[in-house]
Amino acid sequence: MTRPTRDRWIGDLFEGPVFTASCPVTDCEDDLMPEERAIIASAVPKRRREFAAGRRCVRELLAQLGHPGFPLLRNTDRTPRWPAEIVGSISHSGTLCVAAIAARASFTSLGVDVEPDAALAPRLWRRICTAAELEQLGRSAPVAEHGRLVRLVFSAKEATYKSVHPLVGTTFGLLDIEIRIDSERRRFTPRLADTVVVRLPGGRAPEGSFARRDGFVFAAARIPAL
Repeated sequence: MTRPTRDRWIGDLFEGPVFTASCPVTDCEDDLMPEERAIIASAVPKRRREFAAGRRCVRELLAQLGHPGFPLLRNTDRTPRWPAEIVGSISHSGTLCVAAIAARASFTSLGVDVEPDAALAPRLWRRICTAAELEQLGRSAPVAEHGRLVRLVFSAKEATYKSVHPLVGTTFGLLDIEIRIDSERRRFTPRLADTVVVRLPGGRAPEGSFARRDGFVFAAARIPAL
């Protein structure tokens, strides 16, 4: 297999043969293939820029895994329609887009998320965090840092959701995921609600890593292949 391409933002968050890329969210719609352009023809300009940036991110990566010129379309749930033997994930936040892909022979699923490293308002905390998560935040950091930590938990849950959703075939909420943060190792451990676990092949929750860099917080989740 080709040696994985690792970008500077999320390349160190994945272990094993995961290919990563990043690019700015700019006007790059000319890069889209006709089939891709048709998907967002009626979207607002901001959404078109984000969509095009995501496709730009994965184009070279797919070529390295044997899929040059592959049009990355969408499933009915709006997730990317990867080649059958590929798993992947795309995320964008304002000015930055990141993507990760791998061969399905190596990973059952991947999830990636990027967010601005800014505090979330207290009125949102209980929509994102369980009581146990809020208790952990209270013990592990000064009050002034709680909003940023909730943002980190949110990012970890987003990455977890992206890695699990394709496998369970149903939607579920943020409070159906409970995140345990290990700040020293920059890892997180997701615990999924029983209603999600029973649908998950093998009942295996993903492994998680995170980083904070230059005004962004990144989270990566992965389920290695059996």
